[in-house]
Amino acid sequence: MADPFTCLKKLSERSPLIQRQDALAAGLNSSTLTSLTRKGVLIRVGHGLYQLAGQEAPNPELVEVSRRQPKGVIVLLSALAFHGIGSHRASEVWLQLPNNAPTPTFTWPPVKVVRSRLAAAFTEGVEVHLIGGHAVRITSVDRTIVDCFKHRRLVGLDVAVEALRERMGNRQGQWRSLQNLHRYSRLMRVARIMQPYMEAMI
Repeated sequence: MADPFTCLKKLSERSPLIQRQDALAAGLNSSTLTSLTRKGVLIRVGHGLYQLAGQEAPNPELVEVSRRQPKGVIVLLSALAFHGIGSHRASEVWLQLPNNAPTPTFTWPPVKVVRSRLAAAFTEGVEVHLIGGHAVRITSVDRTIVDCFKHRRLVGLDVAVEALRERMGNRQGQWRSLQNLHRYSRLMRVARIMQPYMEAMI
């Protein structure tokens, strides 16, 4: 058997999250994984998922969901947390999927699925961020705020208003223009709902 650390190092270069089945396929065994975890060489981040100590990637749950659902988009509370907006944190990954896409069956990370039949919802205001070397599709700040108003019954109107207030209070540099907020609000058909809040914050 090859040196365990060498095997794990190669696996971590492909993905910051090392899956148990990949480690076994590379020649490691369950007792070795358990031993390395006890020694602190490996960190168990989920069922059958590990990271090398000292090489932890940020937001491993976003990477894992995006790897398993490449057509999905990280949205709402998860997108707000990624952008550092608001005080609400997600206990699960909020994922937008097409109406006809199958429901994810994996247990980690826990996922909250939001469906959309609008094709533009998967392209407009969707950014690609590299996290641990992996491309993760996440809604932009302005698109995320608009989505929070659209799905205010899911996330709470207070979440949407807090995010909008923070955005309106930081109108410098790339945030100076409100053009994208207006455009996405029309696209998502929440312009009339958002307008009074925006006017009160200007």
